[in-house]
Amino acid sequence: MRRFEVVLLSISLLGFPVSDSAIQNQSTLTQPSPASAPASITVPAGSKIELVVTRPERAQSAKNGDTVYAQTSFPTVAGIGMAIPAGTYVEGTIKSVTRPTRKFDRAEIQVLFTKIVFADGYIVELPGTTNAMQAPAAGPSSGDPQPASRETLIAITIQVTPANDLLLDNGAEVEMTLGAPLQLNAKQVAQSIPLSRLPQPGQLKSATTCRNVPGSPGTQGTSDTVIPGSPGTPDTVIPRGPGMPDTVIPGTPATPDTVIPGSPGTSGTPDYICPATPLVISSTPVNNQPTQSSQPVAAR
Repeated sequence: MRRFEVVLLSISLLGFPVSDSAIQNQSTLTQPSPASAPASITVPAGSKIELVVTRPERAQSAKNGDTVYAQTSFPTVAGIGMAIPAGTYVEGTIKSVTRPTRKFDRAEIQVLFTKIVFADGYIVELPGTTNAMQAPAAGPSSGDPQPASRETLIAITIQVTPANDLLLDNGAEVEMTLGAPLQLNAKQVAQSIPLSRLPQPGQLKSATTCRNVPGSPGTQGTSDTVIPGSPGTPDTVIPRGPGMPDTVIPGTPATPDTVIPGSPGTSGTPDYICPATPLVISSTPVNNQPTQSSQPVAAR
């Protein structure tokens, strides 16, 4: 390898051009061997992972136990390398639903995130899930003491009214905060990076629907009120004798009508509404107690 580098340097110094393919070959030859690459990647507890919801949650049907589907919208980095590429799938389970009221336009959904599915089929169970495996993919031996595992439980607060047909819409932005360190197989992660794809624009269009509701007919206006004026009186002419001018008594002039404008009334409302899209205000971790399992998360 050293000899190859010296040869390239010597050729360059003598004035001969070095082809791109040669540089690429050198780069390939000088890369660290797979044996020296780390076998695992650890994403620390507290790491924030940006998600977009890919299946809406309906206001009338959302309930405990429902599955929430999302994808990562931004890569997650651990150390100097990528740990979770954008477009990776994430699953969670609804633990509780608090719906809005007429006096309070907020809803809250608590979601326990349970699983990450990479584009190459690599599946990672998150800490604290009941179906998490008991052995780490790579790390300390089973004889070493292990920290208690915490769930990745998130409270999502949404600005929404009872008129909305959705609680979580397609494309809703949610932030997942890891409750415990996450250990990943570095080789599987590397294989998934070129296969990962974010949803294309338009694929996550709003799922809210317009629906028929009784509208109001509005109020009828009132017509103008007209007070008639007076027509006035003509001049009174009193004839006089020959050679004498007539005597004219002026009449009274006419007065116009007095118009008092009526009210225009109010317009009615249509027989349908299109609710505003629910807006995610915050995604905050829920304080939770360590689960019974004392082993760190493992992947399969």
